[in-house]
Amino acid sequence: MMRVMVVDDHTIFRQGIVSLLNSAGICEVVAEAGSGLAAVDLAREIRPDIIVMDITMPDIDGIEAAKRIKAAGIDTGIILLTMHKGAELLKMAEDTGIQGYLLKDDALSDLLYAIKAVSRGEKFTSMSVKSGSRPRAAMSPPSSLTRREVEIIALVAGGLSSREIAAKLFISVKTVETHRSNVMEKLGLKNLPELVKYALRRGIIAL
Repeated sequence: MMRVMVVDDHTIFRQGIVSLLNSAGICEVVAEAGSGLAAVDLAREIRPDIIVMDITMPDIDGIEAAKRIKAAGIDTGIILLTMHKGAELLKMAEDTGIQGYLLKDDALSDLLYAIKAVSRGEKFTSMSVKSGSRPRAAMSPPSSLTRREVEIIALVAGGLSSREIAAKLFISVKTVETHRSNVMEKLGLKNLPELVKYALRRGIIAL
């Protein structure tokens, strides 16, 4: 039976996924983590067959955690299960070697199918993610943007306040404002409507 680790900073959601996976009969959840760094440490220790992981978490995000896990030579399939969709995030995931990408409002059957597919060495991206993506050549943002800045763009364009973003990412409001100011300057944007248009055009968020 496949050994799975579930990584998400929201305890109730994480425990719900653990319960659903254990009852599905195709895998056994052998570990849980509530942050990116904890996921990296547990992956080194336990070496699960599959990791189901969120993107937005304390300390480091899921894509960075996946990058460190891959760099450590750990042979495990990684599936992102997140609320964020957009072509740029999907591209980051693909470039990192992540094999699966689903949204939290996808069906459990999609997650189970993804686990089976990734365990066979295949890739799986849910249709709900693909529907929010655009052709790669049309939406690559400037390389000067950091992964965190792309995340800030997505959250700001999604309507979250600086205080809400700070609470979500476990950083200070001042840090959020600094990232936001840097993004506006790098992209030459003047106001929020321009930022939203940019995010939609680049596929960072979707209508």
